[in-house]
Amino acid sequence: AQATTMDPELACRLFEEGAFLVLLDVPEGTEFGIDYNCWNVGPKFKGVKMIPPGFHFVFYSATNKQGQSAPRTSFFHFFCRREVVVRRWDVATEDLTSEGITEEIIERIKSCGYNYV
Repeated sequence: AQATTMDPELACRLFEEGAFLVLLDVPEGTEFGIDYNCWNVGPKFKGVKMIPPGFHFVFYSATNKQGQSAPRTSFFHFFCRREVVVRRWDVATEDLTSEGITEEIIERIKSCGYNYV
């Protein structure tokens, strides 16, 4: 895993004001990225936190057991201060969806705070 360094003052500010992108049930090995950062997700992956407010480019690609990637899917999202965006992986479409994400689920995630992601 590649470590990213961040100015401590910026980290504190993003901890207080940054947004969350919570991604449920994303299969291990899926390629996931936001802006210029890209990862292959591991077994404990739940999303990204401390996203600065503003427009961001989110992308992902399913990967099979041989490591071959499907075509990349992407979207732009304007993240607001302290916004929590929740998506779930749909196995049938190999895509992220908001279907089935209730307000109750979002509130439960919010109540966990920064410990969830």
